[in-house]
Amino acid sequence: MQINQINAFLAVAELESFSLAAESLHITQPAVSKRIRQLENTLRVELFDRIGKRSILTPNGQAFRPHAERILQELQAYRSSLSRQQRVPSGSLSFATSHHIGLHRLPQVLRDFKIRYSQVDLDLHFMDSEDACVAIANNELELAIVTLPEMSDDKLDCEAIWIDDLVVVMAADHELAGHAEIDPAQLLAYAAVLPSAGTFTRKIINNLFDSSREMLNIILETNYLETIKVMVSANLGWSILPQSMVDPSLTSHRLRGLDVFRPLGIVTRKNRTLSLSSSAMIELLRDNRDSNMNKGARQTTGITG
Repeated sequence: MQINQINAFLAVAELESFSLAAESLHITQPAVSKRIRQLENTLRVELFDRIGKRSILTPNGQAFRPHAERILQELQAYRSSLSRQQRVPSGSLSFATSHHIGLHRLPQVLRDFKIRYSQVDLDLHFMDSEDACVAIANNELELAIVTLPEMSDDKLDCEAIWIDDLVVVMAADHELAGHAEIDPAQLLAYAAVLPSAGTFTRKIINNLFDSSREMLNIILETNYLETIKVMVSANLGWSILPQSMVDPSLTSHRLRGLDVFRPLGIVTRKNRTLSLSSSAMIELLRDNRDSNMNKGARQTTGITG
């Protein structure tokens, strides 16, 4: 039994697809199939049922999964122990981030990290910010780089690294597109495409409308800001997005009398000793702190005005 076989098994178990597992492991699909076949031969059981395009764990596969996870956890603990002894980050750095931050904020940071710590393997988990915070609180992950909650869980340490200025966006042919500034009450008469209810960003938006939030004409909700951008550019409705996402397909507008923003940054578990790799990533994030952090007194609230 080899570690690469266990990695392949857990990837297929999570994604229910040999092809998606191959993409996540950066190897070919035949290589994944070979590793699973070798593991099945070693264990002398079938681990997956192929049902249509999905690969589902058999009862034997379900029974083996927690053992496979423990094997990797023990290996990671051993690697972390060796790394700490050597005082050099190594092994695997597993952390969560949102799709938006992964696309717009992290690429240069990750590039710099790999140049500085080439011996560390990066294991990114793309998750909604809310789910990532829960995973940190439950000790399922060590580090998250996400949108920070307005009210932090007492189990979490949160540190802002970037500030996203939020603006009202709409298509150029929207009826309100000619307004430099817009009053929130004006938006109630028009269709809206907003982040999903319960997300940290949506809570900031809801706070703009106070008691009028029930009057919002929401035609679509999604966790993916890139999807919202496409829908808004097609003039299906207005939205509120980071200023950094505005391009010629959109017009942006300030809300009259309000400065709207959201903090993005680091979430860790209170009282948890971090690995050298996580500490190195946090140090690099601090070194690359965005100039928006100079907007002094902003904490983890989303509106001033």
